[in-house]
Amino acid sequence: MEINFECQKCKMIFDCDVGQVLIDEKAMRPRFEKKLVCPKCGELTMDDVHLTELGQSQLTEATMDF
Repeated sequence: MEINFECQKCKMIFDCDVGQVLIDEKAMRPRFEKKLVCPKCGELTMDDVHLTELGQSQLTEATMDF
């Protein structure tokens, strides 16, 4: 599954193949099968990115079954 993010380090907007999307019910945050990787900065954590509007829609679509 590709989701659109904005890197908070370099402000680049990019699509990232995150694999399967799961929800961590304790933290109420998404968990991704694959690592988040900015094309410019490299590997990132969830705290290093923001979802774009498109990314929010993509994440909602990916988690509708939960």
